[in-house]
Amino acid sequence: MKYKIIIGLSAILYFTGCYNREQTPRLSEAEKLMQNNPDSALAILQKLKPEGNRAEQARYALLYSEALEKKQMKVTDDSLIRQAWQYYKHYPKDLRHQCKTLYYWGRIKLRTGDKPGALRLFLKIEKKLTDTDESYYKGLLYRQIGEVYYKQMNYSRAYHYFHEARNNFRQSGDIQEETKATLDMAAATFHSKDIEKAIRLYSAALDLADEHNNSNLIEVSLTNLASLYVISKRHISNDLLQRIELSARQDTVYGYHTLTDVSLLKNHIDSARYYLELAKAHTTDICDMAELQYTAYHIEVQAKNFEKATDNVHRYIYLNDSIMRSNLQFSAGMVERDYFKERTKFAQYRMKNRTVWEIAIAAATFFIIGIAWYIVRQRLRMQRDRTNHYLLLTEKANSEYKALTERVKKQQTTESYLRGLAASRFDIVDKLGKTYYERENTTSQQSVIFNEVKQIITDFAENNGILQELEKIVNTCHDNAMYKLKEDFPTMKASDTRLLCYIFVGFSPQVISLFMKDTVANVYARKSRLKSRIKSTETANKELFLSLLG
Repeated sequence: MKYKIIIGLSAILYFTGCYNREQTPRLSEAEKLMQNNPDSALAILQKLKPEGNRAEQARYALLYSEALEKKQMKVTDDSLIRQAWQYYKHYPKDLRHQCKTLYYWGRIKLRTGDKPGALRLFLKIEKKLTDTDESYYKGLLYRQIGEVYYKQMNYSRAYHYFHEARNNFRQSGDIQEETKATLDMAAATFHSKDIEKAIRLYSAALDLADEHNNSNLIEVSLTNLASLYVISKRHISNDLLQRIELSARQDTVYGYHTLTDVSLLKNHIDSARYYLELAKAHTTDICDMAELQYTAYHIEVQAKNFEKATDNVHRYIYLNDSIMRSNLQFSAGMVERDYFKERTKFAQYRMKNRTVWEIAIAAATFFIIGIAWYIVRQRLRMQRDRTNHYLLLTEKANSEYKALTERVKKQQTTESYLRGLAASRFDIVDKLGKTYYERENTTSQQSVIFNEVKQIITDFAENNGILQELEKIVNTCHDNAMYKLKEDFPTMKASDTRLLCYIFVGFSPQVISLFMKDTVANVYARKSRLKSRIKSTETANKELFLSLLG
């Protein structure tokens, strides 16, 4: 039993694979033939079946709808194109197939009379094609939108879209479609009462049709030019008039209408009336009847039969008014119907879901905004605190670095000075040592050394350079004591300042007495007096001075 099931499944997969291998190339072949040979493409598609996976079925449905459209078959059933849309709507990046599906769906809606529905689809395609370079499909789309507005008698909007269609067809290089779009522009211009511009556009369309050698478009261009020359009463060349007459096909309303215009241009009134009656006999369309009444008016005016001309004008106005009321009534009815449908759906939706969803969405939105605001605020605060902290640390580091640099410089200066001072003091010891060495074991040793010491003491007592050096030593070692002393006591005697300098340096009273050439008792007395003076004076550096005086 298991073997039978496996064999059956294998067979199904095999035949399915064969089908897909055969179906895909046939669809590709039909797609290649679609643009220039839609008959062959339709024949291929009719031999295939809408089978396979969803992608193949959607592709088949779209190609089949496109082939029917190009064959100008009046299809009103949209089930096939809906099948294609059910697949392609889930692939927004596949714009080509999406837009083609919506386009052919809109064409079916036009044939069923759903103009607003078709217009919505066409406008949806326009939005999708905005940023693409599909100029040919853009041209088809704009032409369809223009036709909707044209049938609604909105000729300015119709002209706009026909003009866009012509530009896109010109960009794509499709002369036939460019000619059709130019004819549409001319028709919209004619109904806007710009006769001169309409003649120029129909002439341009005729040149394009001649270039493409399209007999149908040539006939349309010539037929409309004939009517315009009749209305404008402009002079027409014999060559163009003869060409218009030769192009007119009889046994149709348009052929007889063209021959009527030709007869008017030749001033053959009887022939014009004859062809006009034939044209009336071949139509029941109200729009054609209105145009024929307007032509009859021109015949009677040219024949100077103004009573009949007035009667024809009244009939033309009546028919034209009926056409306008019919279009306006149809448009208003469609809009009103869509409005009430949308309003009913909206009311049902509002009753069931709107309040709950709006509250939920609003609450969620405020909650998310609150959280986001709190997080952003916290992050900003933390970032601000971190930045301030870093700035403070930077400033502190800079100040400490500057202070350290100054201390190092000051220390280096002090060390350099003290090294020089030590060297100079060692010079004194060296000098005394040499004197002692040279005078060793001699009778004059004591007197020489005495004289040498006396000379050194004299230098200290009388040499101002040594005094300045001593003051510098005090300032260096004792926080600028001498500088501050002179600042705090500017009237102090020079001898008292000198005495305090010796004391600050650390000389004993006995040595100071030698330097000052005074007795030790006087040195003590003067020191005591100066100490009392400093104590009795309120200065900022009093404690410094008293600590150095001991």
